Amino acid sequence: MQQSKQCPKCAGSMAEGFVLDKAHGSVGVSRWVEGAAQTSVWTGVKLAGRPQSPISTWRCGRCGFLESYASGEPDPSDAAQKETVAAILAVALTVAGILIAIALYLSHRTH
Repeated sequence: MQQSKQCPKCAGSMAEGFVLDKAHGSVGVSRWVEGAAQTSVWTGVKLAGRPQSPISTWRCGRCGFLESYASGEPDPSDAAQKETVAAILAVALTVAGILIAIALYLSHRTH
């Protein structure tokens, strides 16, 4: 990416940065994901095997215009790994909830 950039809207000076991505207490850099979005019951969006690239964003100091670029080569392993961990965690939490509900039912039933 180049060091300085001129705004295509007002010709002001642009500075490179990134769009913050906040989720479940963590922060990161927004990512571009290859292909159309597909919903997932467990993770919200299916990512398995889909290449991703971090997004760098340029902001105009004069008018505030934002221009974003997917930087670097897409990395398919990162997305698959995160989706697998999220799915395993969701299943584990579901099973734990069911076991707690059964334990509570059985404890109230004996009283």
